[in-house]
Amino acid sequence: MRLLPRHYLLLIIGLPAMAQTPKKGLHFTSSIQQKITVYNGTIFVNGNKAHQLDPEAINYGSKRNRLVENEGTVFLFLDIAPLQKLYVFRIDHSNADSVLSAASSDVKDLDHDGLLEFGGSDATQAYPSADSAYYVPTHYYEIARGRITPDAELTQKMDKKINGVYLANPLNPNGQCCKVIPKKH
Repeated sequence: MRLLPRHYLLLIIGLPAMAQTPKKGLHFTSSIQQKITVYNGTIFVNGNKAHQLDPEAINYGSKRNRLVENEGTVFLFLDIAPLQKLYVFRIDHSNADSVLSAASSDVKDLDHDGLLEFGGSDATQAYPSADSAYYVPTHYYEIARGRITPDAELTQKMDKKINGVYLANPLNPNGQCCKVIPKKH
């Protein structure tokens, strides 16, 4: 019985040492040896401050934070947790230029065309009627030839899958998102 209190004492002393602190930094190296660090909301490229974000916004533990290189262009993807967004930056020399933001998603070949895509739809509120729903538009992007461009084909395909229909103009008559459509059954 004397060993039991010793175990509790060791457990109390050892718990703080075993606790994991949240990750607050990211480190990447491009194929041309650019050092990209994201620390406390700041993007550093080769040691130079390149861009400032809200330090609490970045989900440092996300697997969606990554570098993607395409035909000599380096893109930095950062998962922004509170907004459920993926921020994309083009890294060039010691600069980090904001390119776009998209729905937080994995960056992978979604339509099996050999190119990386990302995107999706934002969450919308529920429509009050049981037989209808708000149209939830998607926005997908493709990485090709060192650029990020909208992927219209994948966007239409995913809109049809999610909503049952593709609407080129999803805004309601007031210019707000989004039109009401019958629920698919």
